[in-house]
Amino acid sequence: MRFTYMTSAAFNQNPSKAKKAASEHPLVITEHGEASYVLVRYSAFEENWRKPKSLYEALSDETSAFDEDFDPARTTFAGRDIEL
Repeated sequence: MRFTYMTSAAFNQNPSKAKKAASEHPLVITEHGEASYVLVRYSAFEENWRKPKSLYEALSDETSAFDEDFDPARTTFAGRDIEL
């Protein structure tokens, strides 16, 4: 999931711009460089945060940012003493 960022000062000066940005992606509002609030459309809120998903639904979610295959580094035993 992509996020859009906006400072709290920019949010206070132009809330309509913030609403427009939040209609496309969740908008993270920052204060002093730290994330403090998230603004999302209500439909996105209901879709993603209110309704609990089953494990199957979460794993098969096409919009997930974590859709890359798990590929761990290969472990070798070179340089290790093995006692049997």
